[in-house]
Amino acid sequence: MSEDSSIHKRHGFHSALANLERLKIVDKLMKGEICQCDIFPDLGLSQSTVSAYLNQLVHAGILKVRKDGTRKMYSIASSEIKDLLTEIERVIT
Repeated sequence: MSEDSSIHKRHGFHSALANLERLKIVDKLMKGEICQCDIFPDLGLSQSTVSAYLNQLVHAGILKVRKDGTRKMYSIASSEIKDLLTEIERVIT
């Protein structure tokens, strides 16, 4: 991976976490996999807005998605991402 490509990927990762509502989604998913249908009512945002936020988090490599029938189930993409997010929270608090 070129240095420029790496910088763009890191920028996308940090940008995805720079929005308060997306960070709330990530915090919610730190507890485990959740259906998209259960995320948007808790946040008080429209389904389309939450869907766009989830897509950005998936594109940034923070979340992964799987289909369960007609439902989309979201979770943290990997144990390394989860550990990183836990460490960031520990350092900040």
